[in-house]
Amino acid sequence: MELNFPSIPRGGTLEAGMFGFGFEGPEGRLHEGPLSIPSVADPRFVVPIIQIDYGTGALTFCSDDVDSAVDVAQSTNFPARTSYPFIVMCRHIKPGATKAFNVSLRFGPAGAEVQDLSGDVLERYASKYPFQVGWKDRRPIGEINLAGPQINVPTNPRRWIMNFGQIDITNGKGKAAFRDALLKFADNSIQVLKDTGAQGMITWDVEGEEHPKATYYGDPRLASRLAPETGADGALDEYFAMFRNAGFRTGLTIRPQHIVFEGGEPTQKEIADPARELAEKIEYAKRRWGCTLFYVDSTYDSAGSLNADVFRALAQRFPDILLFPENENLRDFAYSAPLNSYHHHNVTGTPASVLDVYPGAFSMLMATTTDEKMKAGRSALLESVRRGDILLVNAWTRGNHIEFVKSIYRDAGR
Repeated sequence: MELNFPSIPRGGTLEAGMFGFGFEGPEGRLHEGPLSIPSVADPRFVVPIIQIDYGTGALTFCSDDVDSAVDVAQSTNFPARTSYPFIVMCRHIKPGATKAFNVSLRFGPAGAEVQDLSGDVLERYASKYPFQVGWKDRRPIGEINLAGPQINVPTNPRRWIMNFGQIDITNGKGKAAFRDALLKFADNSIQVLKDTGAQGMITWDVEGEEHPKATYYGDPRLASRLAPETGADGALDEYFAMFRNAGFRTGLTIRPQHIVFEGGEPTQKEIADPARELAEKIEYAKRRWGCTLFYVDSTYDSAGSLNADVFRALAQRFPDILLFPENENLRDFAYSAPLNSYHHHNVTGTPASVLDVYPGAFSMLMATTTDEKMKAGRSALLESVRRGDILLVNAWTRGNHIEFVKSIYRDAGR
């Protein structure tokens, strides 16, 4: 079916976008939003609603039974761009079978919100895919980076940042020095975490960063192979034990891709069962280091962001952990607290479209940035913390960012 509008319509799906670029909402012209936001509202990822503002009125195109996907395709009358085809899509119909769907067009006055026109669809979606995150602790979490691409020292191929990169892991004496530097680094980070009032930490790169094309590796099982010095004298075991003994939760980075070695070089490969890959890495880190916080890097495949069923399976299997996927879709908020960045993308909180569906949803927001930017975003971040969002703060170095985060939590009453 095709509709003709009196002017070029604005709007789109309720999707937040793989990197949070869409957190402002579907305010641009149809099909002019960020590339990270698909035009199709597929219920596997987002509430199947297309929201449209055409100047003299508002419209939502909905899958009432939240079973089919809906889409408003490209205009058919360029350059005027006032005519658009409305499409219903479905999958998995077997030969000889039929399937029926209930869809609707809901019109309202200019300025009508999606809750006004389609509140019942939002409720139906939340009932079909219920919120399952039971994490009550919303105190800050510390980010710890053990390595970085800025380090270029021949005797330090894993690019460890301790001692400003001046580390020699090419001999036994140097490996012992690495262990001492790592544990001193942990002790300093613990003091920062205590000062911040954090609940725990996430270490981004326990495997080092020797091979940039595969970083972040996201496979703690390979730490001793990729960085043998981490296993010398149980260095990594001692490192994580220090945080646990100080009363902090521990965590690290994992990825849904699988590392294969080609000519000795590690390469990330997509696999058919990312949920199993992630589960095996989580089990290893929980068993060895007691990890319960997991930043999930590169949560996408060739089709876009990972199917939210991956995170639903993990949340059901490991109810005592908290996941922070990088490339999120709206439904991920039912099972995790996606990571987004104020520093990189100016994201200051969980999107309104998510809260319309899951009022208890929350994000982890990367808050450490320049002094000027921290000051500019303070009021918005304060409101987000009041609602329950978690701030991620650099915990491996001191600075104004620590006092900034402390002041927000103090003023937010958390």
